[in-house]
Amino acid sequence: MLEAKLVDYLTAIVGDRPWLEPARRESLTKLPLFLREKYQILRADLFGRKAFLAIQNNPDTSEPSPTEYAQDIERLRKVLFEDVILVIENVPSYVRNRMVQRHLPFIVPGTQMFLPMLMIDLREQYPRRSTHPKDRLSPVAQVVVLYHLLRNPLDNIPLNRIATELHYSAMAISKAHEELQSTGICEVERAGKSLFLRFKGNKTDVWHDAEPSLATPVRRTEWARWGANAGAGAVEAGLTALSSYTMLTDESIPTFAMRDKHLVEALRRGDLFGSPNREDAEVRMESWSYDPMLLSENRQVADPCSVYLSLRSSADERIQKELNTLIDSALR
Repeated sequence: MLEAKLVDYLTAIVGDRPWLEPARRESLTKLPLFLREKYQILRADLFGRKAFLAIQNNPDTSEPSPTEYAQDIERLRKVLFEDVILVIENVPSYVRNRMVQRHLPFIVPGTQMFLPMLMIDLREQYPRRSTHPKDRLSPVAQVVVLYHLLRNPLDNIPLNRIATELHYSAMAISKAHEELQSTGICEVERAGKSLFLRFKGNKTDVWHDAEPSLATPVRRTEWARWGANAGAGAVEAGLTALSSYTMLTDESIPTFAMRDKHLVEALRRGDLFGSPNREDAEVRMESWSYDPMLLSENRQVADPCSVYLSLRSSADERIQKELNTLIDSALR
């Protein structure tokens, strides 16, 4: 049963059984008969936001149409006066991609949850060959390198203290030191029962050795509006951060960043609201693979190395010039 799959899926993601209840009879009687037959309508609280779930009763054997789904959502919204999220299954990936392009909210239990009003796009990760170099560092290992370069040298600190300082588990830091050692960015030495990192050379040397293995921290970017606690937990990022460090002019809509899980929490609390397009947005929000606050010197602007990594693929010559200046200044 699709409803049971939905409950299991949401419980696994949120960590608690979601609040669901049948829609009120007076609301359902106003719906066209074909919609009442096509969908089971439930009221739900998802990440702190009330919405209606339209659970497909009998999945079509024919190829589903994003246009039909869009029409169904529009008809349901006109009667229910709230966000409507389709719960469907057996939908090919190319159809889901078209639904994402059209900003149609939907959940395919166990496969994908796309809620544009909450800036959420969660997809199942299937085993596949990596398209990145084998020596691409994980986010934790990248944080270790950048923290060493920008905040506090980590050469003489035991790994267990590094874990505490960076707010990661001992297991995560242990895996990170193995990555750093295998890529040649640093060596590992033992003194008694403790392990220590030994980075090779000065800051510039470490950066040049590490940069090919470093990735942009940005996982996704969405338009958003500030809520009651505007800016809480976010730092300037992207071109906004670069304009703070240099003479480059910022864009009309500023860019901010948060760690991915913190962004979900901000949406749940109402500190942020997803925006359907640029025209309605107050901020361009980047979801990062690590916490930008950890590396930010003043907890207001993202660190220069992460800003560089997030923008280094830009084709704008002005941006490239300022990024080189930024890195030179940061590593002095």
